[in-house]
Amino acid sequence: MRRSFLCPLLVLTILAGTGLAQAPLKPDVVGTWVGTALSADTLLDVTLVIDKTNEGYSGKFSEATGMVVASPPREIVFKDGKLTFTFDLTQPMTTLIKFELLLDNGTLKGVWSDPDGNSGAVELAPKK
Repeated sequence: MRRSFLCPLLVLTILAGTGLAQAPLKPDVVGTWVGTALSADTLLDVTLVIDKTNEGYSGKFSEATGMVVASPPREIVFKDGKLTFTFDLTQPMTTLIKFELLLDNGTLKGVWSDPDGNSGAVELAPKK
């Protein structure tokens, strides 16, 4: 009797453990993202690298030609599928740039903006 009781209990335990192991992963933005940002009718090839830290996130933003010089992203927040961050554009003068992107089907899409009202579309995909 004891043996017949333990066998189904063992099977249920294994199945429950398997179900937990296959739970969907929580979406995250850690990694390297490549894509485009529209600026004054020019499509720029950009790269965004996001790392997880003890305090939250850190990052690096770059533009392929090197003509856009930016400080490292700060105030990086990823919550409810929305990634926001700011950085200083340091050429020709320092300007605060803000990004607001939504993670949708593995792609980050949204806009950048500055305090003067300039803005443009942004689309990034994970680097393969």
